[in-house]
Amino acid sequence: MQPNHDPETIEIIGSTLTQILTQYYQEKVDEPVLAYRTKSQIMAQFHCDEPPYEGRPLQEVIETFRSEILPLSVKTWHPGFLNQMFAGASYPSIIGDLLASMMNPTMATWEMSPVATLIEQNIAQWMAQLIGMPKGSGGIFLPGGTVSNLLALTVARNRYLSPEVRDRGLCHVPPGAIICSEASHYSIASAANLLGIGLDQVFRVPVNRRQEMDAGCLRQMIEHVRSKGLNPFAVVATTGVTVTGGFDPLAEIAAIVKDAQIHLHVDAAFGGGLAFSDRRSLHFSGIEHADTVSWDAHKWMHTPLTCSVLLVPDPTILEQTFSLKADYLFHPQQEDLLADLGKSTILCGKRFDALKIWLLWHTYGTQYFANLANERLAVMERLDHWIAADTEFHMDYRMVSPICCFTYTHEAMNQLDTEDRLNFSNQMHRSVREDVKHSGSALFNITKLNGRDQFRMVFINPLTDYEYLVGLMENIRARCRQYVNRHLG
Repeated sequence: MQPNHDPETIEIIGSTLTQILTQYYQEKVDEPVLAYRTKSQIMAQFHCDEPPYEGRPLQEVIETFRSEILPLSVKTWHPGFLNQMFAGASYPSIIGDLLASMMNPTMATWEMSPVATLIEQNIAQWMAQLIGMPKGSGGIFLPGGTVSNLLALTVARNRYLSPEVRDRGLCHVPPGAIICSEASHYSIASAANLLGIGLDQVFRVPVNRRQEMDAGCLRQMIEHVRSKGLNPFAVVATTGVTVTGGFDPLAEIAAIVKDAQIHLHVDAAFGGGLAFSDRRSLHFSGIEHADTVSWDAHKWMHTPLTCSVLLVPDPTILEQTFSLKADYLFHPQQEDLLADLGKSTILCGKRFDALKIWLLWHTYGTQYFANLANERLAVMERLDHWIAADTEFHMDYRMVSPICCFTYTHEAMNQLDTEDRLNFSNQMHRSVREDVKHSGSALFNITKLNGRDQFRMVFINPLTDYEYLVGLMENIRARCRQYVNRHLG
């Protein structure tokens, strides 16, 4: 029985999808970012013990999505969505994602995806050039920064721990270690787990109040690790720290790592988008010495999740690390063609994720992304000054990228002793955050920073302007004051 791909059905469904997209992108700002429901309410409405035995018309199923699923889902393309290090997806990239799914190629071989292979390698070269890597750099697209970090550290392990580890395993090589900052993304520890290094062999360098690595402690940490009989094979620097958006001092770190002859991996999953900015030299000086760089396009470039690239100065190192024999897939080539991308990754089923960026980049151009980055930095600076001048809100650091962690303090809280004041503050921040979420007016997060709970907002969404943020801050102030009045009188 053939699936229904007749032109009339496709045209009807296409019209419905256009209506959904139009409505989604034209919703008013005063619409809620989410219509909050409890977990039990959602379970009662959507949980099914059995799959459907008989099908329904596709139009009917899509209408169910539009009327039941979409209204109860978080609107990530909304000015009040400040919860994650991404925000929605730009319309052209959604079309690219749809077209890539329609093509449904495998990116493992040139034979199956000749044009797609060339496009992916071109875009990786553009991104490497933009971020400041040496000429000839390139890379490969992967499903998310976590996978990019894993593969980068696999390259590091095989090159700097021992070239024998690929074939003979860890039992035949000296015990290794990874060095990162105390604020590195948890995917670094996850990679240590998967690579057989172990969580106990991940050593963390102290950070400043913006959670940027203290480069002065890095050299001492390398010596400390070696004194324990371990071989530190990788140092991870972060450009765009997860909690604060800070940037590790890359030039200083690169000089130390080069002297120590260790692999330098730069996790630029979030910060990479600032390579479009006029201020790029402030953040990326030293990246030309990186051995690997990860960069998530689904953050600043607003492609659908996930779209990450692993960049390397010499792309052949990826094939040296990951290529394996598979005669049923990789065949001798009759021409001097580009390499099969499946040899440069652990993935065999590999999506054409680069099409999302290709369509987006050709639609908007580099200047658009440069303007977007500069505009986000301008909003960041205005909000930074606004908070600094306020008597009730406080930040532990000055922002260098659009991630803001801050606290609220009321004079009535001074009557509490130090421990009670901290506990009261933590409870207030979590309670107010939940109140705002339940109201649907905004969705931001809570994080632990410098020993206390703080509000955390990420505002890389171009819809989130300065006026909106100030209005939200006043909303938070009012709710915090109400909380204080209720509990402290």
